[in-house]
Amino acid sequence: MVIVSLVVSIFLVLILVNRKVNIGYSLIISGTLLALLNGRSVKDILDIAINTISDYNTISLALTIGLITILSYVMDKFLILDRMILSLESVLRSVKFTILFAPAIIGTLLVSGGALMSCPVVNSLGDKIGLPNDKKASINMIFRHALYFIFPLSPPIILAAQLGNFDMWDFIKLQLPMSISMYILGYVFLLRGYKNPKKEKIEPKKYFASIIDFLLYSSPILISLLGAVIFDLPFYITLLIGIMFSIFINIYDKRKDSKYDTKESFIKSIYKGFKPKMVIAILGIMLFKNVVNDIDEIYLYLYSLLEKGMPLELLIIISCVAISFPTASTQSGIALLFPMILPLAVTYEVKLGYAMFIYTTAFMSYYASPLHLCQVLTLEYFGVKVKELFKNYYFILPLTYLVMVIMYILRIM
Repeated sequence: MVIVSLVVSIFLVLILVNRKVNIGYSLIISGTLLALLNGRSVKDILDIAINTISDYNTISLALTIGLITILSYVMDKFLILDRMILSLESVLRSVKFTILFAPAIIGTLLVSGGALMSCPVVNSLGDKIGLPNDKKASINMIFRHALYFIFPLSPPIILAAQLGNFDMWDFIKLQLPMSISMYILGYVFLLRGYKNPKKEKIEPKKYFASIIDFLLYSSPILISLLGAVIFDLPFYITLLIGIMFSIFINIYDKRKDSKYDTKESFIKSIYKGFKPKMVIAILGIMLFKNVVNDIDEIYLYLYSLLEKGMPLELLIIISCVAISFPTASTQSGIALLFPMILPLAVTYEVKLGYAMFIYTTAFMSYYASPLHLCQVLTLEYFGVKVKELFKNYYFILPLTYLVMVIMYILRIM
């Protein structure tokens, strides 16, 4: 019954979203249904809702997403993003390479929903080479998330190394082929057929100036990242600093050239940048996650399958799909399966192989989830439907997963 109720609730989300119901409201409705189908009372559901709204993580995430939308808006409104990408394009000397690296660079800003910040960048670059919106959305997702197989500051990587009690760099080296494969396949299936606009030759002095310009105009994002990494500040604090820095850049720009005067007060720019529907999406996602976490029967069911002799790899796949897909979280799959599966490994190398299999499967389940916040925000920005996005993944995701399977067989056999 518990698995049936989970499947029903997920399908309800898909139906509501396809009918243009806000993803946040869709998740609230589906989460409520899931709780009711599993015997939770109205009072239980209200308690979960109150705990969700009052939880620091929810408040912090909502603030962070709200500030990301503001930072994205002001950087776009003040023409900072445009100049950041122009300078990056001058440094890389290719629109296609720029659109490949830009989401990854912005993706180092480790925050849920951060893909929203790269949407305007990908949109602008995509227009230059004639990309349709569905490919822009796919590019924004693929080239951002391929980094998370190997980025040492990624929370799932950190969690995996801690729970697995293995050297992080050993794990990253093992994951590197998947990251490279995802980038190469993304380029082949999403960008290969498009031509770069011709570039004029550039003098060394101008090239160096482009590097300086890139550092200046990317500074609001870099400050947001470095403030969190170096000084361990919450992202909503560092994002505030990034917004303030964007305002300072605009003040400086307006003194040099009136074309940077938006004729809009900074307060109004901040107000216009705030997107309530994005915050509602956060509340819906957090509520649905908390409902799933409250239903212990899901986890008990998975444990019973292992006791009945189910093949280890099949259990990992089913478990990751059952856990990471509905929660849109790689960490949830890692947290449950690492302690259960990794002790079965007879050697350190086998343990790394199990860890890779779990991580990649959980990652793919998270990536494909309709609750994946980056996907929700990207679809919202580009006005693309889920099915339009996934038709571009037909080869990229399965082939990337196949690379992992081949590596797993070679390591375990």
